[in-house]
Amino acid sequence: MQLFFEPAALVGFCLVLVRAGAWVAVCPPFNMPAIPVRVRAGFAVAMSLVLAERVGSQVDDLSTGSLVGALFTQMLAGFALGFFVFVILSAVQSAGELIDLQVGFSLGGIIDPMSGNMSAPIGRLHQLLGLAVLFAINGHVIVARAFIRSVEVAPLGQMDSGNIAPLFAKLVAVLLSASIEIALPVLTALFLTEVALGFLGKAAPQLNILVIGFAVKSMVAFALLGATLVLLPEAVESLLVRSLRAALGVFSS
Repeated sequence: MQLFFEPAALVGFCLVLVRAGAWVAVCPPFNMPAIPVRVRAGFAVAMSLVLAERVGSQVDDLSTGSLVGALFTQMLAGFALGFFVFVILSAVQSAGELIDLQVGFSLGGIIDPMSGNMSAPIGRLHQLLGLAVLFAINGHVIVARAFIRSVEVAPLGQMDSGNIAPLFAKLVAVLLSASIEIALPVLTALFLTEVALGFLGKAAPQLNILVIGFAVKSMVAFALLGATLVLLPEAVESLLVRSLRAALGVFSS
């Protein structure tokens, strides 16, 4: 049995596969270690099969040098698209880590077996809930559509290099502001608790404020944690839209 492939479609498949592989490696929620590598690889191959002919029709020069350059460009395009989503969705976990830092839970960070990184309890909780919200709002479908749109806009992975730095700086600013906004209710309550404990330490110096303060701040944090969780669905949706718009703005047709 003989199989015949059009050269243009085969080249297009290889180009899209490189971009899809780089994108899946860094883009949430597909970069989760809980998802088997074979599943991620199969998803990248499926996306490549769908878009192969569209990209292959744009390839004019089939020389070795041009193909190597095109593969490198596609890899950068995939990393750029996935990294923009990864950075902006880190705001949800950063909000929980701010609370951990204020309460003191960050001192007891442990290795998370799911990611292999050090994580504190509230930060990890926010990360898991953020991913759950992402699936609940069909964020994984939106991210996949954004990848297809990026291929339609820039089949060969052309990027506006002058626009990457401003957009990335803007996304970092959004990340910081969103983290503070999500954690602000609990951070405000913890600040007021610190002030109250300071007055209590002055009024009753014989009390061990360090021991009492840790217990009191833990109770306040867990009691008001629901105030931040209510903000997660709207925050995740807003951040996802911002990140995808910024990522697509990097590509040039």
